[in-house]
Amino acid sequence: MSQIRFALEAGWKVSVVAKFLDPSLQDRVEWLRLTVPRRLFFVQWTTAHHFILKALGNRRFDVVHGHQPQVADLCDIFTCHFLTRVAYERRCLESRTGLRSRLVRLQQQGVVYAEDRCYRRWNPRTRMMFCSEMMRREFSRLYSEPPLHEVHVNPCPAVRFATPEQRAIARLALVGPEYKGMVVGYLGGVQKRKGYLRLIPAIARDENLFLLMAGPYSEGFSAPELRGRCHALGLIDDLETFYAACDVLAVPSLFEPLGLVAFEAAVHGVPVIATDEVGALSHLLDYGVGMRWQTDEPLGPVARELMSRSDAMRCGAARMANEFSEHRHGDQLLAAYDRALRSKPHAAAASSVI
Repeated sequence: MSQIRFALEAGWKVSVVAKFLDPSLQDRVEWLRLTVPRRLFFVQWTTAHHFILKALGNRRFDVVHGHQPQVADLCDIFTCHFLTRVAYERRCLESRTGLRSRLVRLQQQGVVYAEDRCYRRWNPRTRMMFCSEMMRREFSRLYSEPPLHEVHVNPCPAVRFATPEQRAIARLALVGPEYKGMVVGYLGGVQKRKGYLRLIPAIARDENLFLLMAGPYSEGFSAPELRGRCHALGLIDDLETFYAACDVLAVPSLFEPLGLVAFEAAVHGVPVIATDEVGALSHLLDYGVGMRWQTDEPLGPVARELMSRSDAMRCGAARMANEFSEHRHGDQLLAAYDRALRSKPHAAAASSVI
């Protein structure tokens, strides 16, 4: 949404290939409707190239900006958000037993090889935009470094620190009046890649930590080893209240290309504990809004160390929000469009982006 808005505000004519389109855009862009098969994500993945070409028809554009590996070779600019091969290497794919889980696992493995094929047929004229330096390194390790590339970090929200009164109200609502210790927030849901299985034992070992959990499939989740020191909320709409109830946010992922939740938490005044596998970690350390957590070390001392720096952390969060603001993100994006445009012989007549 933000990238489309930046282009529109800069005077570009925008076409969007998508199955769904936000109603606020329908009178402002050309919507090229995308067909997506109803079942089996492996089929959806492997047929995407065909259906995207079908949606494009015979149209020609001055700049093509893509987000799906299946059409990376067609793009002037491609944004790399995820590498399935890395998730596979770190054993983050479906691991549960049962026929349905086995089918999911087979599809995931199929996507790994299909994505490999896309990235090994890289168009040297395409400029790759990585969402983090970690993603750039991993891509280069797996597929070699693209000739044209840059790191283009997703925008950080504006600062919205909760007041002490708002924090007290949020904590009472989501944690309750009985618990007086430190609240560790976690927003990854019950997904192995997000690291909840390494977080729970760390919290279980410290009686002064409470886990406030949210995200996909987490509603009703219980961890017997926490003995009542866990509240799982499921999917949530009210992030303001969630962050206000947390003392720290844990991002214990096995593979997180960037981790926007880390940015969100910091600008809400909540310091972040993250593993080395989180792309945002370098920025958290640079601005003093987070700390590295080695999963074999106790979590409590790291959380308490962060809590002792609350004033400096808020100053750092404000600087980080400014450095990675949506406005700067838009300027970087438009500069990339201009570079792509100038590399073409018809640059003077160009005005459209997809």
